[in-house]
Parts: sequence; C-alpha cells; structure tokens
Amino acid sequence: MRNAATEDPIGFSERDLIRGAQAGDERMYRELVTRYVRPALAVAWEFTDALDDAEDLVQEAFRRVASALHRFDADRPFAPWFFTILRNVARNAAGKRALRLHAALNESLHDEAPTPAELAEFLELQARVDLEVESLPDMQRACFRLCVLEGLSGREVAEALGVSEATVRTHVYRARQAMRKAVLPFVEEEQ
Repeated sequence: MRNAATEDPIGFSERDLIRGAQAGDERMYRELVTRYVRPALAVAWEFTDALDDAEDLVQEAFRRVASALHRFDADRPFAPWFFTILRNVARNAAGKRALRLHAALNESLHDEAPTPAELAEFLELQARVDLEVESLPDMQRACFRLCVLEGLSGREVAEALGVSEATVRTHVYRARQAMRKAVLPFVEEEQ
C-alpha cells in the first residue's frame, strides 16, 4: 500500500482506499464516498421522489458502511456490498415514505380546485401508472426509473446496480412494454 500520509487519495485504487479507511484515514474514506456518491444517489432516487429523501438514504447507507467497514474484506468488490446496504436502507424507509407521499398528495389535491371530471381522470391515470410501476419486477422498476424517469445512462445504471448494460436495456424495454399496455387503454378511451 502507498503511503497515505504523503499522497493524495484520489489516485488510489478502491482496495487501497478501503484499507486506508479501515485504518482510520478520514481522507481515504472521504475519497471512497466521493467515488460512490453519484451512483448511490441514482440508486436511492429510484426508491423516492425527492432528492432530499434520496440524500438522506445515501447518508444513512454511508453511516452504516462506516460503522461496518472494519469487518469488510478489502479484497472483495466494494460496490455489491455497498449497494446492498443502500437498497436495504431504502426498502426499510419505503413504507414510511409512502405514507408521507400519500398524505402530501391528499393535501395538494385540496389546495387546487380541478373539476371533478379532471380530478377523476388524473387520479385514474396516476393510479394506473403508479400501480404498473410498482408491479414491475424489482430490476425492471429500478432500470426504468433510473433510465427513463431520471435520465441516467445505461452505463451509469449498470454500474450502480451491478449488472451489464445489456441487462439494463432489456429491463427498460420490458418495463416500457408493460407501461404501454397499462396506459394505452386509458389514453384510447380519452380520444
């Protein structure tokens, strides 16, 4: 391992960063966080609608990583371990967040005054889309949200989720097909 006291951690390998962080070098840990914060936000955002909530999930995941890093084998890949922690944090928070989002939606509906017909159409379409997104298999839902709704590249999503770009493309394609089936009858009714 290089001498962490005299070198900038930016040029270090991931393994060196992990070992340095395990030895208590805060610069090494900060560099590890820097390398993973963007893809971590992308994955966390798949579980929530608000950037603040995604940031909270990422922060909690990194807090858990910091407390468990001493037990991590630096010879193993870091990404799968880290993203498993992040997804677990996100899933644990999903129930509470869903209740908050539902309450916020109800409040916003009371603030505006759409016509009953507009409200019914909006709610029906929103319910169909939400149900279809939620009914997608986990990987399809993650790839669809990250690529289509968040605009990340297939490569970024592949790295964040630990799969190949071809796998991401396949899941996005299948999710789009399912979304079209769910929404198309509603759109055709309106015309």
